[in-house]
Amino acid sequence: MTHPRQPSTFHHESWSTPWRSSSSEFLPEETLSQRTARQEAKPEWKSAPEFLKCQCLREFHGWPWGWTIYRTAYATISEEDWARAIETLDQACLAGLADKEGEWTWLGCTLIELVREGYRNVIFEDPALEGASEAVVRSRHRAWLETRGLYASGACPRFHYPLVLDDRCVRSILASAEPRVPDIAQWELGSPFVIYEPGAMVGYVNVVDATFIYSDSKDEAESDNENYYRGMVRVHLDCLFKFADSCQYIEDRDVVWDDWGMESPLDIIFTDGPSARSQPKDMFLFSPDQEVERTTSITEREYIERQ
Repeated sequence: MTHPRQPSTFHHESWSTPWRSSSSEFLPEETLSQRTARQEAKPEWKSAPEFLKCQCLREFHGWPWGWTIYRTAYATISEEDWARAIETLDQACLAGLADKEGEWTWLGCTLIELVREGYRNVIFEDPALEGASEAVVRSRHRAWLETRGLYASGACPRFHYPLVLDDRCVRSILASAEPRVPDIAQWELGSPFVIYEPGAMVGYVNVVDATFIYSDSKDEAESDNENYYRGMVRVHLDCLFKFADSCQYIEDRDVVWDDWGMESPLDIIFTDGPSARSQPKDMFLFSPDQEVERTTSITEREYIERQ
């Protein structure tokens, strides 16, 4: 299949206007190779955040960066609730970025402001996806990449790790406490922490591995645990940017995620990128943190009883 020449930045037709930078770092008339050569020759790019360099100086067209989000709940989720869920997801991701911005500032990184400016999501809303499984979404996502001449690169969250927001996931997001932003000035005294109100809880999103291939053959599987993994994990809302930032470092994903205690079909893997652990699928909300380990988690029934 012959694909059209790719521009130096990614664009999706659902965006009312193409993404444009407020700086001269991203010129729409340039090809990717021209922009990469120009940026790499600048001294300030040598000390830019690794996330920025990884996303915009690669051949997989990862800039602007962001997520591909698939909505799979329509009958039970109103348009108003859907809009609020997307707004909360964005706030949570950018709150995580704010924490990283403090670290980058403390480390003396340059061009930090470009990362926040470059955040833009692709959202697919199609009632035909009502109740769709992770396998259906994965197939749909792969087909979309193929038609655009793109591929699922492990370093690019938009293409490799689409988010799937089903009805339960949306309810979890809506039940989450408002994302809190750490005090960047605290980085001068050490790693800052975020203070939530007592009892505050955060939800999760479903994340699909676009390259996962399931096999139910025990001869091919290294362990019986692998049969319970279907190429989908969950990420706590307050770890969204941490996961995005970690995508470039995630290697041997199937081995790591398959072997993290998938001893029951009632479990699912939660990950922040560097770490992972198994949790019961019916866990709905979690105590806030910046790691995958949580001190408290509750089911949706427990949440309803507390209201």
